[in-house]
Amino acid sequence: MAEANNTAESTYKVFFAIWPDAAAQEKLSKLAGKLAGDCGGKKTSLPLIHLTLVFIGYVDHYQLETLRQIASQVKQASFDLTVDEIQYWQHNRIVHAAPSQCPAGLTALVNDLQHRLMLAGFPLEKRPYIPHVTLVRKALCKTLSNLMTPISWHVNEWTLVQSNQTDQGTVYVSLDRWSLQEV
Repeated sequence: MAEANNTAESTYKVFFAIWPDAAAQEKLSKLAGKLAGDCGGKKTSLPLIHLTLVFIGYVDHYQLETLRQIASQVKQASFDLTVDEIQYWQHNRIVHAAPSQCPAGLTALVNDLQHRLMLAGFPLEKRPYIPHVTLVRKALCKTLSNLMTPISWHVNEWTLVQSNQTDQGTVYVSLDRWSLQEV
């Protein structure tokens, strides 16, 4: 993930996310390669492997500053995250890794952030939050193997990310990050 060069642009496509640590990201990248081989499709490249907390969409420079202010008010505890299931969403052809049990810390972080964003007037998706790490897009899976070894990492920070489309594909740029409180 690149670091931001904060210049005033007309709009930014942004979301809040957490990134696995390097070891977990490497394991997830290898799993993505295996699953792309099994199901076809396009594997998520290693630097793009993340778990979205809240997707915002397009915002202007002023809204971006409001997002930073809102995020600075969120005070939640760090937590451990374990993805231990592989699932296929046929309707959008995505293979992803997910936790069988959503950690309370993740739920608290997402709920706190969503609540503050709604109070500030940001329109959010209406569907329930389903934590997942997208591993393969445009997949056609008839069967999926089980995740033999769960992949875990300690989540101690979260990030505001800008998504940019380039000729080489999608690039994520870190605009800001916030620490979670160690317990």
